[in-house]
Amino acid sequence: MSVRAFLGLDVGTQSVKGRAIDENGNLLAEASTEYPLYIPQPGWTEQEPVEMWQATCETIRKVVDALQRRDPPAEIAAVCATGQMHTMILLDKNKQPLGRALLWNDGRAAKDAEEGANLLKSKLGERYLIDTICNDFLANWTGAHLFYVRNRAEDFAKGIRNFETERWAQAWEHAVTFVTPRDFIVLQLTGEVAMDMCGGSETSLMDIPNKRWALDAFKVLGIDKLQPPTLYEPGSVIGKVTRQAAEATGLKEGTLVVAGAGDCLAGALAGGVLKVGQVLFTLGTSGVVVAPIGEKPLVDEQLRTQVHYSTVPNVLINMACVNGAGIGLRMFRDVLGDVYKAAAQKFSVDPYDLLTERAKQVPPGSHGILFSPYITGDRIVKAPQGRGAWYGLTAFLMEPESGGDACLIRAVLEGVCFAVRDGWEIIRQLLSGVSFEPIRMVGGGARSPFWCQLTADIFGHPVATTTAEDASYGMALLAGVGAGAFSIWEAAERIKIVRVFEPNKTISAFYDLFYSEVYHRHYDRSQRELDAAIERALNSREYAEAVEAWRNG
Repeated sequence: MSVRAFLGLDVGTQSVKGRAIDENGNLLAEASTEYPLYIPQPGWTEQEPVEMWQATCETIRKVVDALQRRDPPAEIAAVCATGQMHTMILLDKNKQPLGRALLWNDGRAAKDAEEGANLLKSKLGERYLIDTICNDFLANWTGAHLFYVRNRAEDFAKGIRNFETERWAQAWEHAVTFVTPRDFIVLQLTGEVAMDMCGGSETSLMDIPNKRWALDAFKVLGIDKLQPPTLYEPGSVIGKVTRQAAEATGLKEGTLVVAGAGDCLAGALAGGVLKVGQVLFTLGTSGVVVAPIGEKPLVDEQLRTQVHYSTVPNVLINMACVNGAGIGLRMFRDVLGDVYKAAAQKFSVDPYDLLTERAKQVPPGSHGILFSPYITGDRIVKAPQGRGAWYGLTAFLMEPESGGDACLIRAVLEGVCFAVRDGWEIIRQLLSGVSFEPIRMVGGGARSPFWCQLTADIFGHPVATTTAEDASYGMALLAGVGAGAFSIWEAAERIKIVRVFEPNKTISAFYDLFYSEVYHRHYDRSQRELDAAIERALNSREYAEAVEAWRNG
């Protein structure tokens, strides 16, 4: 008799991951398949929905094959998908994609988002975004991308001819609805156009307090020709795998397909973060802090953080996202890190391990070098078309004792943590009076003890790693919930703390100084101001003590 298995899928920015677990939460099989990311020009990111589906099929087949080779074999009883949040895919009346997906870190709609936000506030009230949408009308979210497409179609009708107006005018003419990547995979598996409640809250088009589409916003923005997808609670059954999907994936026809959640919310379940006082830090391509806030929205008046529904029905989270996190380290690896890639290949090790080892060779503060990680724009500082930078470079980098490139690498790691701390500070203020558990860290960055310790030092708060690794595991758990194998609370209890990283008080004190004096609000400061702030930090008592603590290991 075969073992009952549950499959979680994560349709990410760089690959589709799949993990299958049994009824006890044990990992049975895992696989991943990469697919292309297209960057036509700076600030634009696109993917082909068909390639998402092809990668998904390959990932599922790998998992199914691995389960069949087990003794005893295992069979998937339910599937649940997560994926990159906010990414927009248009569909025609035949449920076919119209053009490429515009991704969560695509900032081309910056002007349109500003126009859309002003329209919503002028027509529906100055506090409409705060009180109804509970989120800003962000340039890289679904709503702004839909408004962008509608505006390019309007430009085309006015006689403006270029590649963008032509392709989106044609798409808009045939568009009837929209989905995100995980919804697109659900569509391919079941034939149903559906979206989980979390997905609705990711669009800037949902009336969050009333758990329904904000149809008045659709009308004001001129996108009311679209019929938004039916909303489902995470963990509820949307449909079953069709015969065609079964042939493409190796899944059994009739397998349950369960509503999921965005990757950050899936990561929260994977990390066992479901209650107020618990916090998740996902460190992957982006860096995200997620904190449950209960059943009533807690909204930052400046709309620097976001409010979404979680995997627990009716429970909301507040989330702070830095678009450019792990991708900053990847940029160093791919652009400047040939020697590390070559060494990694020669010694059969992960190049990221070599990079973090190298970062250890220089003291906290990276000899005064600051990395601004906004290489794909940013939400917290409201810079959808922002750019990144290393700042504070001096000729000292050419001296052997400086560590050279180690300063650049450590500055990337520190800059990411500082940027995420901006969001953490906002959430702490919203949840004033709440006592927080150690921050649970998941994602690729959580596999690096050095980055975990760095996070604890910069946040000034304990950081814990868990038995779960990423969002696909969280969705495997939610698939089990949908199939009735266990409750969501039982699923969360399966997650155990593996290791806790306590802040080094001396090093943390310096980072607190560096954050407040140098990093915080650096995006809006002049070069002269930054130079003076860095100089003060490097001549402080806290810096001298931190360097001594670093030398002593």
